[in-house]
Amino acid sequence: MALKKRKRKDSMPSFDMTPMIDCVFQLLIFFIVCTRFKQEERNMRADLPTDEGLSTAPAVPKEQITIYCDWNEADNTNQYVVAIGARGRKVVENSRMGLLELVVFDKDGVGGVAEKKERYRSVHGALVSKVEQYIKDSGAKIEKLEISFAKDARSGASSGTAPWMFVSLAIDASVEINAKRKAAGQPELSVTFKFSDARGAYAGAKPGGGGK
Repeated sequence: MALKKRKRKDSMPSFDMTPMIDCVFQLLIFFIVCTRFKQEERNMRADLPTDEGLSTAPAVPKEQITIYCDWNEADNTNQYVVAIGARGRKVVENSRMGLLELVVFDKDGVGGVAEKKERYRSVHGALVSKVEQYIKDSGAKIEKLEISFAKDARSGASSGTAPWMFVSLAIDASVEINAKRKAAGQPELSVTFKFSDARGAYAGAKPGGGGK
């Protein structure tokens, strides 16, 4: 009886990957050991703002100071009131003055004109001193100065505005305040205008009285 020949199966070729893996690991170790990192790459210092974010020091509130032109249309007089926004209003002492005390007429003469200019300088100086002292006493970080010149802060622009002469005096005061801050190396205050008081009602202080 003849024996049947078995068919030989073709064997699949295979590769031994062990030497290749060993070579890869050796190359990896070589590059890790031989690589030198630059000093800049190890410096992870972050340039973060110093006036924001977490801090152990107590935060200083950022506020704005407001100069109110407290115009009394009944007797045509004005006085200035200083506040942090709309809070803690304080009357500027000796700032009550009538419109006729500022407007120069031909009939005033040299003596009358000089007297009105002196009165202007007096109120101007009092306003500058009051604002500077208020900023110092508040302990807040004041960044802006507002000038409010509505006749009635509760009604806003619809009530009309104080005469421009008094607004101009407040502007002159803000210019001097910023000039002194710049000379002292302090940041200048941005100056803005507003017609209304959005933080509550305000009853104008009477002459010689205290403000709210």
